[in-house]
Amino acid sequence: MASTFEPRLWRRATASVPPARSLGRRMTWHAAAALIVFAALQVWLVMSAVSAGAPSMLAVVSLIVVLALALPVARSTERRWYHLSRQALASWGLHARFRRDVRRLWVAAITLPFLWVSGAMAATDAIAAIVR
Repeated sequence: MASTFEPRLWRRATASVPPARSLGRRMTWHAAAALIVFAALQVWLVMSAVSAGAPSMLAVVSLIVVLALALPVARSTERRWYHLSRQALASWGLHARFRRDVRRLWVAAITLPFLWVSGAMAATDAIAAIVR
């Protein structure tokens, strides 16, 4: 006969929620890795554009974009999740929001360099056409 105080080995009554404390640390890693991917893609795209004939000033502007836009956005996302993980109770809704924010962070890190470098190239071509 099984005791009522004995631990269940193969079946739990309810699925447990992962701890909320780890979300801040996990978002820090995601934000840092996304910034590295963002910067690497941007450097690669800008150097490809410069070698294809774009002005070399585009490299300086791309560095300004990384420092002025990408770093504060990643830092604010990471800081928000650090504080949220310290204050919130663990719930499946919190983890769903975390997954959504991670997905948004990675989509932005991968797509924004392509969008802004292609936009900068189009603007450079338009300015060159106006000047001629």
